[in-house]
Amino acid sequence: KIPMIWTPRPAENGNNTRRNLDGLLRFFVSLSAVLQAAARLRHEAFSSAQALAAGEAKRATKHLIQCDDILASGKRTLLLGLTAPYHGSTSLLQLLMSSQDVSTLCSHGANWQCEGSRIMQEEEGWPTLMGDWNDWHEALGHFSEYWDLTRPVLLEKTPNLMWNVEHSYQLLSKVELPRQMLSAGIKGLELAYIITWRPPCLSALSSHSQENLTSSGAEAWRHDEMTHYRGLVEAHRFLQQQGVPTLVINMGDLLWRQEQTLKRLEQFLPCLRGLDFDFVPELGKDIWEGNGWKLASSIKSYGESTDPVDCCGYDTLKAECLDERKWPPLDPTSHRLEDVEPISYLKSYS
Repeated sequence: KIPMIWTPRPAENGNNTRRNLDGLLRFFVSLSAVLQAAARLRHEAFSSAQALAAGEAKRATKHLIQCDDILASGKRTLLLGLTAPYHGSTSLLQLLMSSQDVSTLCSHGANWQCEGSRIMQEEEGWPTLMGDWNDWHEALGHFSEYWDLTRPVLLEKTPNLMWNVEHSYQLLSKVELPRQMLSAGIKGLELAYIITWRPPCLSALSSHSQENLTSSGAEAWRHDEMTHYRGLVEAHRFLQQQGVPTLVINMGDLLWRQEQTLKRLEQFLPCLRGLDFDFVPELGKDIWEGNGWKLASSIKSYGESTDPVDCCGYDTLKAECLDERKWPPLDPTSHRLEDVEPISYLKSYS
């Protein structure tokens, strides 16, 4: 609808006639400008939609080939979990081990929470930080003693692997396979990563986090949390640049949006067949006493018995904390933009 921007005057004399003609000309000039502006808006809207679609395509997760194809090619998927310590890595492991296609390192029997770094610490005296390792050939040889190499997905989830991802990736991407893998007919490894992050208000679910908040104070706690977020963002950006299949999972989605999370996992890695949120690992079959397993129930039952708003002030629909600034309660002047950006980044990929 075009607003009336010119009203003709009665043609009482020649001057009014000229004014009418001038007004009519201005009207059409203005109408042309309006139509051109509308065309520009349509073009800009279309360009924005194209840019948004291109951005989404750029962020789209690279999916792996099907399980049967991986096995037929003689390869295995080496699935590595990147999570801050005490931020949900065990919950993710419990879900993943429910699949008959996944093999964990739990059968070592004495490695806490089935972590590979504990094996190398105990057997070879290696550093705690896996990012400092320089010989993944030897590490994979040790791990192969405990993995079921007939399964298509070999899982390692030590949390501190999130640090110095570039170094470990460069070594793993060109690693020489150990004799155990070669003897099993394995011809190569496909690397894939799952990043799990915990929104700040969900720290209420962690006794370890609450102890740190009490003992260290709110500012030190905030600093540690932001360091973890930035580390995960840095790792994700690097892996994206390398074109490595990488999936980002919000801990809140793992607990309260399980159907959606299951679909994302199955799309990301089709080899993860039979994933079950109601799974509880069996002692002597899936886990051992020396693993010090922390979870006593299934992820499904825990999520159903825990109200996200009551426990944590968490909005499951928006997948975010109702008020980020309250976790922990800090002086409002300490809430800097750089603290918001890593959380927004991880949320955008979750």
